[in-house]
Amino acid sequence: MHLKKKKFEDMALSSSFDYEVFLSFRGPDTRAGFADFLYVSLIDAGIRVYRDDEELRIGEEIGPELLEAIEQSRISIPIFSKGYASSKWCLKELVHMVECKKNRGQKIMPIFYDVEPYEVRFQTGGYGQAFIEHESKRRYSDGTISDWKAALSEVGTLKGWDLQSMPNRREGDFVKTVVKKVFSELKKGCLALSDCLVNVDNHVSEIMRTIGPWTDETRIVGIHGMGGVGKTTLAKIIYNQLSPDFEHHCFLSNIRETSNVKGVEYLQNQLISDILKRNG
Repeated sequence: MHLKKKKFEDMALSSSFDYEVFLSFRGPDTRAGFADFLYVSLIDAGIRVYRDDEELRIGEEIGPELLEAIEQSRISIPIFSKGYASSKWCLKELVHMVECKKNRGQKIMPIFYDVEPYEVRFQTGGYGQAFIEHESKRRYSDGTISDWKAALSEVGTLKGWDLQSMPNRREGDFVKTVVKKVFSELKKGCLALSDCLVNVDNHVSEIMRTIGPWTDETRIVGIHGMGGVGKTTLAKIIYNQLSPDFEHHCFLSNIRETSNVKGVEYLQNQLISDILKRNG
């Protein structure tokens, strides 16, 4: 393992989800500005994002593709702008996010872009006016309206980010903060491990003791033994423990077999690709 110093960037890891983050926003408010900046920044950090623009939708019902995107995403990020509550699509998405939070353990991390959290939580100000307009159209049942309000009330109490509370409203710094937190929540640096590990704690402790405290020196650790005894598993556990403290890191397995089949150049390209977060 050859690693360099700490920050939050990392390569993307595959998971059982098609997406990791579902981004919900009202197009006219933030599509060409903040939402696009956040989307690109998340993608650049190696995070798989589904970006929904409700202005492109046709009809009244949420399609299966959108429902699946919400359900499969580990984190949903609604961007509460001034016009968010005026969009039936945004509200329908939010209701489904809350359902996934309750039934699937999904995390919701709201962004209060240009509204106060209490405006979302209690539907005051522009959010209150939006519901007056929804109710006046008589297109939605009382149950639907109640569901929308309940979702806003619940998500409005969740810990998120309030851009208005930040000094000087520096959106670049704000987006960096959001991406760093999302990245941390996803634990992008962790490699998948079996749930049935046995008798590894002592070996892990011994290796960590051998590595010792933080140093700028390069450390090379060799793990040897017969095939099938768990050397790769041990290496993955150590990697998972160390990688959060480094800015750039990469895990290459089956080096001998891969180099024999695909050549050393393939491994070199994979190392560079993973560290630079590039595909191919």
